[in-house]
Amino acid sequence: MHRTESPRPGPGALSGVLLLIAASLVCAAAAGRAEEEPAYSAFNGKQSYKTLCMNCHGVEGKGDGYLVENLRVRPTDLTVLAQKNGGVYPADRVRASIDGREQVTGHGLREMPVWGDVLVWTEQDSAERQLQIQRKIGELVEFIRSIQVGAEKQP
Repeated sequence: MHRTESPRPGPGALSGVLLLIAASLVCAAAAGRAEEEPAYSAFNGKQSYKTLCMNCHGVEGKGDGYLVENLRVRPTDLTVLAQKNGGVYPADRVRASIDGREQVTGHGLREMPVWGDVLVWTEQDSAERQLQIQRKIGELVEFIRSIQVGAEKQP
């Protein structure tokens, strides 16, 4: 009986398999990023900050805005949020403080926040309006990330 051996893959085949695995990992990583939150502009966030937050939190975000003497609760120093959180910027907590999921005394009631309806949407609002508001909040979160002192600023 004649025995035939199947040909062994050469070094080129192994390289091809490794290349295929590497490409699969890159695609998987890209797909994971595609599901993450979109990138928001800290520059645009700064513009919103100036109109919505600066009167209380101050020009540099230190909680020393020109209205501070008229407030019952002193505004938070936004520049040290990461520092007070072990060096990690608490983006989710900041977002929740802005969008009303986390009650902040100085921001007013969820139904009537100090900035009005600019950052609030309802079920009756169009999907486009909801996305615009989410973008504006995301930009504010990124601007506040950009003013952190003594902490890593990347997510």
